Amino acid sequence: MLRRIVISGVEARKKLTDGANKLADAVKSTFGVYGQTWYLDKRNSITNDGVSVAREIVLDDEVENRGAIALREAAIKTVDSVGDGTTTAIILAQAIYQTVSKYLSKEGVIGSKTPSEVIRQIEEERIMVTDKLEGMAEPITTEQGLIYSATVATGDKELGILIGKAQWKLGKDGYLLAEESADKFSSVEYVKGIRIDNGFGTSQLVNDQEKQMLVVEDTKVLLTSHTIRDIHDWQKIMKVCELIAKTGATKLVIIARAWTDDTIRFCLENINKGTLKIYPLNAPYTDMQERMHDLSSIIGGNFVDSENSTLDDVVMSDLGFAMKVVARRYDAVVTGGDSIESVARVSQRCYELEEQRRGSQSDFEKKAITERLAQLQDGFALIKVGSPSDLERKRLYDKCEDAVHAVRAAYREGTVKGAGLAFKEIADTLPDSAFLRRALYSLNEQIVSSAPKDFVIEDWVRDPVLVLKVALQNACTAAASFASAGGVITAENPKRLDELLGRK
Repeated sequence: MLRRIVISGVEARKKLTDGANKLADAVKSTFGVYGQTWYLDKRNSITNDGVSVAREIVLDDEVENRGAIALREAAIKTVDSVGDGTTTAIILAQAIYQTVSKYLSKEGVIGSKTPSEVIRQIEEERIMVTDKLEGMAEPITTEQGLIYSATVATGDKELGILIGKAQWKLGKDGYLLAEESADKFSSVEYVKGIRIDNGFGTSQLVNDQEKQMLVVEDTKVLLTSHTIRDIHDWQKIMKVCELIAKTGATKLVIIARAWTDDTIRFCLENINKGTLKIYPLNAPYTDMQERMHDLSSIIGGNFVDSENSTLDDVVMSDLGFAMKVVARRYDAVVTGGDSIESVARVSQRCYELEEQRRGSQSDFEKKAITERLAQLQDGFALIKVGSPSDLERKRLYDKCEDAVHAVRAAYREGTVKGAGLAFKEIADTLPDSAFLRRALYSLNEQIVSSAPKDFVIEDWVRDPVLVLKVALQNACTAAASFASAGGVITAENPKRLDELLGRK
């Protein structure tokens, strides 16, 4: 049984903040255009993406590690909500707590406040700062404005142009996805269809060897949440295939919950016979049933749900039609047609999703629904991040992942002066007694501290107001949690064998 470590009071808060500071000091070194990169074991990569660095930090001291984890949560909540602003949240959280800790310590150098008083004041000031931020926001009205936002987020002019132009073309609700490419240069691919987070059932299906993809054009499609397990399920599928063959069709893509080795082998044997070719794909991993209904609106037919139907019930009218299906191991894109019927189905599905979004109480769920709506309405674009160097490609990919979210946020809610200048201007208006005053200077100070003496912040450097609001909120929450900490109970790390034997 693991032993427990129990500490309380000022000592507990000190060790928690020591751990948080170690994480923050590492992460904030990545901040800004002159931010440093870190080498990571994970993926054998280099990155200056704050949350990527934060996720890899594990401290030997158990209590300090709890503090690091608590601060990391502020970053993770920020990226989950808006996809960017993780380092901003960590820098702000550290700076806020450094101020309020003076009021909480028994040796307080300024005075003393109860934890509840501190938390209340932090929240009141956060609301005031958020209101000021919103009042400073300016909408993006030109393509160049989006390009500037993307360039700030990526730190790379080429990617900034690609991302900004793509988002402008797709509109405010358009959705961009970043992916690594084997190409030497980055590019954009526009897709009219739906992307799902699962791919082909076996790599033996690959028919584009260079890109390691399965490409199937003009094909019937069956959508089902059934698992195709054995010869009995296969025989049920073959009954439908006999009907399909009579129509002159030669291809069928089946997107099912899962496939066994035996049923995949049946598919391969069927393809090799030269008769009706059956291509097995795996169903969406996230929100499977909802995304199956999204797919059905694009390609027609019906989703065969295992909860209320069997494979014996499948008829020709359940099958949809896709102009193109492109699948890789872990994702696939299904493209439908542009018929009047397709437009009507998609419009109806979008109406249903809008209703779901209005009724949802979860920000995470609302974000997911918004992304799905964007794909249904406008399709999406793939930002294919390329580079001659594998390490550089991974670094740019990390930045691009953040940037596609930042640009979309900027387009939707506007921007304010970047490089911490908006927070700095707000801080100038706050009294010295404000907890957030010192923290609001910290972003600009961090950027300036790593820049050369002649560094000038250009007028076009601006930040998405939505990202700053969310980062500030999560930073305040993290700082408040440290302020209210009265103690820590955590498991002691298991000892290594040489430690147990008393060896060095």
